[in-house]
Order: sequence, then C-alpha cells, then structure tokens
Amino acid sequence: MISDDKITTGIFKILKGNGYNIELFTEEGENTIDPNNARRFYVKDMGAMVNFETSNTNREIRVSVSQTTSVEQLKDTLAQLKNLANKSIVEYTLKSFSKAITPKDQDFEAQKARDMKQDVQEGISTAYGSTKSSYQKLESAKLVIKHTKPVNEETRGSRSRNISAIYIENADGERHKFPSKNLAGGRAMLRHIQQGGQMHDDLGEHIIEQCKELSKLKEFKKYSQRNGLVNEETNDILEAVTARIEHVRETISKMKGSKGYAAMRDTFESRELKINERDKTSLRNQFTVRHFDENLEDALPYVNSIMKEINGVKEANIAASNTVKELAEAIAEMETINFTGADPKSDPENPLVNEHSASASANTQLAMTMKYFSEAVCENEKLSGLLEQFGSMVTDVTDQSTIAAGIAAVKNMMPKLSAKTSESSERNTVDYEAQFESTLDSYEFDDLFK
Repeated sequence: MISDDKITTGIFKILKGNGYNIELFTEEGENTIDPNNARRFYVKDMGAMVNFETSNTNREIRVSVSQTTSVEQLKDTLAQLKNLANKSIVEYTLKSFSKAITPKDQDFEAQKARDMKQDVQEGISTAYGSTKSSYQKLESAKLVIKHTKPVNEETRGSRSRNISAIYIENADGERHKFPSKNLAGGRAMLRHIQQGGQMHDDLGEHIIEQCKELSKLKEFKKYSQRNGLVNEETNDILEAVTARIEHVRETISKMKGSKGYAAMRDTFESRELKINERDKTSLRNQFTVRHFDENLEDALPYVNSIMKEINGVKEANIAASNTVKELAEAIAEMETINFTGADPKSDPENPLVNEHSASASANTQLAMTMKYFSEAVCENEKLSGLLEQFGSMVTDVTDQSTIAAGIAAVKNMMPKLSAKTSESSERNTVDYEAQFESTLDSYEFDDLFK
C-alpha cells in the first residue's frame, strides 16, 4: 500500500507542476512547507482546496471547488489527481460549492483533528461505540453521545456529528443528560465530573451557561447576516459578537484539558446577566426586519453584556487620554521638578531597573513607573496626583496612542527632575538629569513599552 506521505507528495507535485500558487496545511490546520506533513492544499489561483482524508478504514483525495472556479482550466489537473487516486487505491471525490472556497472553510475539520489530538493528550479516549451511540472515557467518568443518524466508521469525525443528546456518567454509574448538544462542552463537563464536580454545581452551571451563550450568539449572528442587518449602525456590535463567539468557543475547548480546567476553576466567578427594558428595546429595534424574531430574545442579555464591556473600554480610554494630556501639559509648564527618591540607577523600587518588572505587560510596567515617580515628586501635589491617576488607569487602556503619550510624558519629565538635598545644599539638576538619561539608555525605556 502506498504511504500517506507519498500520496501527499504526489498531490504537491501535481499542483506545483501545473504552475499553481498553493498553501499547505497540516491536518490540524497549521501552515507547513513540508508536503509530507500536509493534508490540505489550497490552490490560491483557482479558489480550490485539495484534501487528503484518512480514517481507520478509508483514504480519500477530496477536491472542493467554488462557483468562481473554472473547472475547464483545472481539467488536466483534476485528471492527474484522479489518476493518482486510482494508482494509490484511494477514493477520489470532486465537490462544487456555491460560495468561494478559503482555507478558513476547513477550520471545522481542522478543529476536529485538533480536538481528537488534544483528547488523547489529555487522557480522554478516542470515540468508540455502535452505529447509534458513541462513548469517550476519562478515567472513571464517561461521555455518552446519541446520534440522529447511523455512524459511518469510514467517515472521519462521524462520531462527532448528528448529535441528538449527550449524557455524562460518573464513577458510580449515575447518568445525567447534558443540557446542550455542544460536544466540546460535553467534554468540558466530563472533565468537571471526573474532577469530582457535579453537573449543577456553580462551575457545572457555568459550563452549561457558556454552551448556551455560544449557541445564542451564533444564532444571533446568523439571523443578522441572513436578514441583511449588518450596517454602519450595527457593524461594531456584530464584530464584538463574533469576537465573543471565538472567545467562548476557545474557553470551552480549553476546559476539557487538565490545565485549562484547573485555570478556569481557580479564577471562576459566577455572574448573572440582566438587561433592562430600555436596553432590550434598543437592541430589538436595531435588529428588527419587519418583526423581531422572538427566538432571539434569549440572545439579547449576552449581546447587551458585550456592548456594556465595549462601552466601558471606550470610556476608560477616553478618561485615560484626557488625564495623560493634562499630565503632559503640567510637565511642559515646569522648568524643574523636585525629586526626593533614591538614586534611580540603584533604587530597587525603580521599575526600570527592577528585573521582576521586566516580565510584566507593557501596561503594567507603565503603571508601575507612574506610581514610582508619583511618590518621588510628591512635593508637587498636582503632578504627583496626575501621575498616580494615570497609573491607576493605564492597566485597562487599549488605545496605543494613549500608551505612547504616557511614555512620552515620563521621558519629557526626566530632564526636569532635580534632586532635593539639605536646606543649605545646592540642587544638582545636571547630575540627576544625566543619571536618568543614562538609566533610559541602559534599560531601553522605549523597548519596555513597545
């Protein structure tokens, strides 16, 4: 039997030999340049995809073309691929789709491959069972999947499709129905039960709620796109909903792993979603065609929560921007600024020289720097207050121009710092200016916050 690697190399040679510009992907959807590792080949010129699918009992070269693909131009290439399939004794299938084909269209298949790989790594058994039911085990706990259609063992991923119901069985043989058909959510609940949790304890309810949120947001997004409700007024909302869908999907998927589950368990905080009538009416009006689809009613609290989060970030950015402008103006008005701190080169409290702060995020480092200088210039109450105020805000700032303005404000303040000694001593402005400039050069201040 011809090996999988030889077949994928053969596909690569045929496509390249016909002069096509192609992208190669592994079974898990990762980019690769090695034809031996490739399982998906995207023909950029033609908007077509060639997949090599394998299962325990079947291998297949599957070609997907879009409505814009010229099959006539691909005629010779398709004949060569079909000939390769016949020589390799594998199946050959050509499918035409009514939409443009992109690598992203394979994400679903790639995600299933990643899930199967992660399942094995996390101790979850591969799916097995009859034509009507599938099972996965995690030590003493078991996932039971009921199917609406018979499982075809020759089709990869068939045990993750056509799901009618999911049940979780604990070590005592007690079986409970999982109130969602989301398989990733079922696996996350399997991990929770295996770890001693209960289906309806706080964390169990959170897993269920995440699956419900994902389902409702996907339904909301499809409804909006299907009915032409994506416009200038609603585009920001739909983009935020899309980002939230990806975040929730990723969170659920991670929870089936031991590390992801432990992280969620340690940081989990329950929340209650509420929406007042005014917000509900506003959202209903924005996403109404001729009448509002009452099936979307349950999605509105999730969408409202997303919008509140977006508005909160916008407000935080505006407040921080105003504060840093005021800070920059205050610094510009001063000729010298009394500095009461220790030598910044050797001061362990200085974030610029403290090795522990180097691993912190840019926002956190800037916040620490602002706090450090606010205490060191405390004799100037206005300046100290503005430094401290911006430092408390900056960790939540997402606007990079505001971050850059904060860094510029600190740098502009440096040459004006003057060391305050005793009453009879003269101020040594030059020495401190040189020390700070040297510190900045030595620790590459800009690099810390890029």
